[in-house]
Amino acid sequence: MKRIILMATIVINSMIGMAQVNWQSNRVGMAFARQGGETPEGTFRFTTGGYEVFTIQSSDKSFQPASLYYGENNADRAKVDAMAPDGEVPTSMNCFVVKTPEGFIMFDTGLPASKGGKTVERLASLQSSPKAITAIYLTHGHFDHIGGLIDDKGNAVYANANVYVPAAELAFIRESMGEAATQIEKAYKNRLVVFEPGNMLPGNVLPISAKGHTPGHTAYRLGQLLFVGDLMHGYEIQLLDPTICASYDADRSEAIDTRNRLLNYAVANSLTVLCAHVPNNGVIF
Repeated sequence: MKRIILMATIVINSMIGMAQVNWQSNRVGMAFARQGGETPEGTFRFTTGGYEVFTIQSSDKSFQPASLYYGENNADRAKVDAMAPDGEVPTSMNCFVVKTPEGFIMFDTGLPASKGGKTVERLASLQSSPKAITAIYLTHGHFDHIGGLIDDKGNAVYANANVYVPAAELAFIRESMGEAATQIEKAYKNRLVVFEPGNMLPGNVLPISAKGHTPGHTAYRLGQLLFVGDLMHGYEIQLLDPTICASYDADRSEAIDTRNRLLNYAVANSLTVLCAHVPNNGVIF
């Protein structure tokens, strides 16, 4: 109940531009902070609902220019500059690994090592490897989320994993990534599983449409965890004002609707929300 009241206060205050959000006020965020020193650099760990969850920062990028949020014809520039007076917005590039009774599953892969990706390196620092991953759930088809699926020779990095991709997003990947899409499909062959949001996937993972950022952008619910991909790029700005979009959002109107819908859904169901570009542990609230 306290959590719902807190989030309701944040949403109401954000409408009038007065909210001040500190991620460390969140119980789960604090759990991550306390355990941060117990895991290797670029990784975080917590347990909840019987699941052991690892956040892996797949790159060391930590800031992005505030201008990415200025909007069409700089319509949001004044608001953004007021919230980010230094001209920078904190960011990260996260993927998530969850230990379940069935094995280790993963949400997105990050960049390949050849492009600065550190997912495999940081899996090793956690005494694990790509071979331990049995399922990968893709939120969408941007390179910083799926580039790590294959190596420089086009081979599957995750040799034992089924890869789950929404049908609409696979079409987008084929259209936007060309040869790389062909390589991914060839590498994973019959282990590439295409689905429609709304139908339960193996491991009790529920895919939820989150279109707007891309046509088939998808969030995933696992118990009380909600993995939302690129629902937000600039947490410190967009949680205060969900109507602000990063320039990466393909359909601004849909992205705004999705942001509000999923945040309200998470609050109503007391979910812990994990986002790809939220700094530190990736927890929004």
